[in-house]
Amino acid sequence: MNIAACFTQGDNDYLFTGRHGVFYDRKGQDWDATITSIVDNPISIRQAFLSPYKKLLRMIEEQVAKRAAAAEAESSAKLAATAEKTAQVDKLPPAPPKKVDVGAVAAIGVAITGAISALTLILGYVFQLNAWQYPLVLVGIILVISCPSMLIAWLKLRQRTLGPILEGNGWAVNGRVRINLPFGTALTDLAVKPAGSMLSLEDPYEDKAAARRRRQTIALAVLLALAAAAIWIRYDRVKHGQYFWQPAPVVEAPAPVAPPAK
Repeated sequence: MNIAACFTQGDNDYLFTGRHGVFYDRKGQDWDATITSIVDNPISIRQAFLSPYKKLLRMIEEQVAKRAAAAEAESSAKLAATAEKTAQVDKLPPAPPKKVDVGAVAAIGVAITGAISALTLILGYVFQLNAWQYPLVLVGIILVISCPSMLIAWLKLRQRTLGPILEGNGWAVNGRVRINLPFGTALTDLAVKPAGSMLSLEDPYEDKAAARRRRQTIALAVLLALAAAAIWIRYDRVKHGQYFWQPAPVVEAPAPVAPPAK
């Protein structure tokens, strides 16, 4: 049988057409289920907040994979061309000397200069800020990135109804059955550990060398961040004339007094 179901909690990162699952009916019976199609809509504000960063990571992974495939194809083509040239080396005419394209060199120089100027301008604004303003700037950047997705998700979540789900299962619905937060929480249960169970975090097949490198990398990143923060606080205080130490006052020795004349 075909059913229409809604996911109103969690996220949809691992939901895709063809994935197998378990469906529980109202009698508590479980059925082997397979996802045949998905209508993608926001699930929660939390998911909308994280969605731009997840999309960015997916795009980066896709671009890296495309670049790797293109580089492999280009490398194979160069190897084939080199092999062909090597086989026909006695029949090829001498190659003409290469000329330097002055226009290309000038364009590259202009591009590099523009990038350096933009970076210098940005760093100039950044270094003019006080230390307490950096967290506010970071929060502002996060809100600028996530607020549009959260606003769209909020508008769509206010309009979601149970009507299409019931109609997809053969029901006739005249009114709009809105899905608010408590109702959506009741419709979809998140997986939880059974009562009295214990979670073991020990992995007998853990790659200990990789885990050690990961811990060292995290520790190094934290130390570098603390060092950068300490250097910047020191620079900011010195810029405003607040020193950690005060130079000792210079005391001039009194001039020698001549003995009275006799």
